[in-house]
Amino acid sequence: MITRLTDKIWIVEGGKSGRYPYAHSLYVADGGGILVDAGSDPAEIERLRKENGIAAVVMTHYHEDHFTFLSRLPDTPVWSSAADAPALESLETLLAWYGVLGNEWEAFYRKVFAEKFPFAPRKVARTIADGEELRFGDTRAVAVVAPGHTPGHLCLHFPDDGVLFLGDYDLAAFGPWYGDAPCGIDAFRRSARRLAGIAADRFVVSHEGPVHRGPIAGKMTAYLAVTDRREEALRNLLREPRTRAEIIARRLIYGPGHDGPWFDYSEWALLSKHLDGMLARDEAVLRNGAYRIKSPPAPAQRGLPPDGHQGFIVCGN
Repeated sequence: MITRLTDKIWIVEGGKSGRYPYAHSLYVADGGGILVDAGSDPAEIERLRKENGIAAVVMTHYHEDHFTFLSRLPDTPVWSSAADAPALESLETLLAWYGVLGNEWEAFYRKVFAEKFPFAPRKVARTIADGEELRFGDTRAVAVVAPGHTPGHLCLHFPDDGVLFLGDYDLAAFGPWYGDAPCGIDAFRRSARRLAGIAADRFVVSHEGPVHRGPIAGKMTAYLAVTDRREEALRNLLREPRTRAEIIARRLIYGPGHDGPWFDYSEWALLSKHLDGMLARDEAVLRNGAYRIKSPPAPAQRGLPPDGHQGFIVCGN
């Protein structure tokens, strides 16, 4: 289904209401026709190609649910941010950035990218920089490169139309994805807050309900709070030493009943980012293959006041 936000900016809604393995696309009916992402609806994409034209495909990023049907447009130029281009151009880079080269998930993802989400490497015809102004006919967009979800996740701001395409900064109840090898939680937070501060009337996302009316600061805060809840759950789990396999099996992200290598990979991709942070901040230790949260230091012992009751210590500057 296609929904018109404006006369020239349309949403191509993905299957399953935009839930994975689909993702909404944007279509700019100007400048020869610009498709933003190719994971929505193959029939609608083909109809647009035949009836309106697709002069270029702008990829917000390299994830599988966004390139699903890109291989059906083999002669259409592909544009992306400079930072994400290497993963669109090379299967080996794509696998490396997913963090699966050389581990137990490599064979699974090679099969995924050969069968379920056919990956055909594409030479990126144009790389886009943060802040760059793009002209699609008479329609103006400004590129917002938002690292964290991927190294160069690309959002598009249409300031004259009051529209910001957030892509996979999607405000969904599941929460953020920051599990790719070159990415991390801090970068995701910075980008999310930056995006929430951009003035727009309508914010379009890649998954679930496609349009959020602005402002979205409160929604973005709630979205990022999922990250904090994940970390708290992990801290609770690590009160006792836990191996990598035990952490994965606990299913802190997806919950019980989600079995198989896709969920194994996704659990570790996200939770390992939290573990990296805890280790860097000296809040956890890895010893003999097991992670454990460090106990907080015992409070300093002071003498009891003369009445025999524990007193409060007031600290000054």
